[in-house]
Amino acid sequence: MDKNIRSHSVCEKMPLLAIIMAMIVPSIIVGAGALIGGLISSEAGNIGTCIAAIIMMIIFKAWFSPNFKGFVKPENSAKNICILMIPFILLLLYTLAEPLYLKRPFYFNPTFSALTMGLAAGFGEESMFRLFSIAIVMRYVKKEKRILSIILLAVFFGFMHMGNIQQGADMVMTVVQAFFSIFLGLMFSALYLKTGSVIFPIFAHAFYDYICFTTDPSLSSEGIIVQQYTPVAMVLAIVSSVIVGTLAFYMATNNDLSIANKIWEKKWNTKQVEE
Repeated sequence: MDKNIRSHSVCEKMPLLAIIMAMIVPSIIVGAGALIGGLISSEAGNIGTCIAAIIMMIIFKAWFSPNFKGFVKPENSAKNICILMIPFILLLLYTLAEPLYLKRPFYFNPTFSALTMGLAAGFGEESMFRLFSIAIVMRYVKKEKRILSIILLAVFFGFMHMGNIQQGADMVMTVVQAFFSIFLGLMFSALYLKTGSVIFPIFAHAFYDYICFTTDPSLSSEGIIVQQYTPVAMVLAIVSSVIVGTLAFYMATNNDLSIANKIWEKKWNTKQVEE
């Protein structure tokens, strides 16, 4: 073994523990960034979350250097990435069209706070639940267990939204949001798996949350759902999430993750993979 390459025995021998650490450590650092920035203002706290997430990416890349090539460069063609973005675009169009088919007044309230909240969700939640944990999965978990691992991460991401109840969220809507977020997590995972770049899941997550924060009157100023949707709206939200999440994840996994595996072999520089 090259003496310049750091040994990662925990990842190699106990990948489950490594995955858990890849969620806990970023959560602590991101939380610290939010806390420090929050001493100035809520918007500064959101920006602190983003900065902390970027710091975590730098630390992760340095820790796994020289094997890990980094988080930014896409490992897929622009055409394939555009195709992969289709489910996300469909979800955006569905969300923006809600006033039409739900027959409610159009609502749009863009604010700087909503922008920073969206960015914090994109950088913060992706760091806590996907960026590092999936990178570990795609290097150290056996290929036949990777799909299940990624699905379980999405389920965990969804159920973590149940914590919103403690912040005053409506209980019924929180359950709906948790279920919705599982499939949203699958979609964000698909963007990450099939591109090898954090740009796309972070952008998609941040932009989608920003749209929700500015167009959904049932959300509080902190982005918490405090009012119940109508039964029709709840059913449509669940159905739409299942459709786009399942479609995106199917496009990314292609039944066996073969294409994603090749992309991540390049990301981890484990073998030469032909373009």
